[in-house]
Amino acid sequence: MTPPSPLADKHILFVDDIPANCQEMRGFLKHHCRQVTVCTSPLRALRRLRADEPDLLITTLVMKELGGLDVIRRVRGQGSSLPIVMITGYGNEQTAIEATRLGVSDYLEKPVAPDELRARLAKIFAAQERPASRAATPGTAMLSEDPAMKAIFDMVGAVARSDSRVLILGETGTGKQLIAQAIHESSGRRAAPFVEVNCAAIPENLLESELFGHERGAFTGATERRTGRFEEAGAGTLFLDEIGEMSFAVQSKLLRVLQDGKFNRVGGSATLQSRARVLAATNRDLPTEVEAGRFRADLFYRLHVITLTLPPLRRRSGDVPILAEHFLRRFRGPRGPLRRFSAEALQQLQQYGWPGNVRELEHLVERFAVLHDRPVIEASDLPEKIRRTSGTPAASSHESLLRGDYATARAAFERAFVRESLKQARGNMAEAARRAGLDRSHFFRLVRRQRIDPAEFR
Repeated sequence: MTPPSPLADKHILFVDDIPANCQEMRGFLKHHCRQVTVCTSPLRALRRLRADEPDLLITTLVMKELGGLDVIRRVRGQGSSLPIVMITGYGNEQTAIEATRLGVSDYLEKPVAPDELRARLAKIFAAQERPASRAATPGTAMLSEDPAMKAIFDMVGAVARSDSRVLILGETGTGKQLIAQAIHESSGRRAAPFVEVNCAAIPENLLESELFGHERGAFTGATERRTGRFEEAGAGTLFLDEIGEMSFAVQSKLLRVLQDGKFNRVGGSATLQSRARVLAATNRDLPTEVEAGRFRADLFYRLHVITLTLPPLRRRSGDVPILAEHFLRRFRGPRGPLRRFSAEALQQLQQYGWPGNVRELEHLVERFAVLHDRPVIEASDLPEKIRRTSGTPAASSHESLLRGDYATARAAFERAFVRESLKQARGNMAEAARRAGLDRSHFFRLVRRQRIDPAEFR
């Protein structure tokens, strides 16, 4: 018997201020979910979240009433851990990074195929139902043949045997959370909770309550006592992700806990004692933040007992084929067709810069696993942005302009001219149009026709 789909009993709320997009999304999902609610008003959608309690929210990025990132901030500001998916045709790499920092479960660029969307949603719900005992360990969750990563794996085993604080540094998508989970699972605290707090996803005025809890009546809306994350962690591990985003006021409160383990709930007088081990992570350069006065020096030195710095994927390109094949096997499923990357495709994947690191590679491979209908994924199947940065000769070279017919040469020149204008203007479309001596609307049409992302030059 075929097991039921993870979507079958779920209620999904979709928000987009374009009615046609709402109807299209309803059509994608209505036969696969228990309920699909669509909403053309972001503010009304936020009210429906509280009233209807859906299982997942899908939001677009650009809306007149309230942007998608602001919708996510407000949801997280309510203390909700609801899974959120962002879909957009206007985003760039920085948007994806910001959405990830705010705690989205997935980020998709339009156009999104219905099968891919349903597979991504099913993966999110399946991950929620997975037992906590399957948390990451260095040997199973992270694959690497890179010497720097192997040294980090060795350090994970060593630091797990102590109760020392660990600061995990690295760009978004490098696996900081997996390393934190690996430390916990390898430690004597593995039977106790592993509690994660994304400091970037919770507004400043609510982060203190999130960490330490609050008493009834402590502030407007505090209708009952709430247990904070320090209490939830008990004798386990508290992982403070994106700690570089924490405000100075909350940093001061955190410093006290790190000094003597004592804290108070917001609005309470009773002093509580924390037994949790604290791990922290950030993609910011904390010494620079300290010098700039944005991060407390005393807190930095309290956290900076042991530091693990994860290298970005572009600095360990030898791991790209290993990870790509691993993700293909993982997303294949028990009866899915076997697929593989050609040697040329793997070579181009290794030459790409991966600004989103392992997470970006994982999402790319998942897309192929869902949508690709041939056993071999060729280099020509890869997205243009990967092919463009994989060592192919620039289309603007003199020789390439002289090859082929007039239409081909003209298209090559147009693309090179638009890219150079954007490069000189550092991605500013209006400035690039001025430099090119073209009307804005004309220049914008050229950019769209050539499918160039201005954010690439910022």
